[in-house]
Amino acid sequence: MKKAILLLGTLMTASLTHAQTTPVTQEPQPLVSAFFKAMESEDAATVAALTTDDFAIVNFDGQIADRALLSQGLTAGILVVETSPATNLSTRTYNGNTAIVTGNSSFKGTLQGENFNADVVFTVSCVKMANGWKIAAAQLSGTGK
Repeated sequence: MKKAILLLGTLMTASLTHAQTTPVTQEPQPLVSAFFKAMESEDAATVAALTTDDFAIVNFDGQIADRALLSQGLTAGILVVETSPATNLSTRTYNGNTAIVTGNSSFKGTLQGENFNADVVFTVSCVKMANGWKIAAAQLSGTGK
């Protein structure tokens, strides 16, 4: 009986550990695409897994948010993103451990109850860490369209 309980406990611990593990994206462009998809699905856990501890995002209105604030906004419904496909991606890699990904996106949704609908260009800074690539910063700029 003790062996069965020990085995069950080990399996439950392994299952919990596996469930909390997010696969690491090995290339910057798929990482950025996954980040935009996580924003669209308001998946704060995936956003946190794809970003560095000191991540910062500057939105198209010039507001700055760190990872905790962005996650809180997604979780609490303060930020609701209806669409945000990343298109026209271009990547420049420096010294094998820093990458800049640029592209376009259309953002539609609400922020603190206010509707927004903006075409943006973005720059995302990615860094290679021990376990793969992470997003360190993102800058969204309105295109004026």
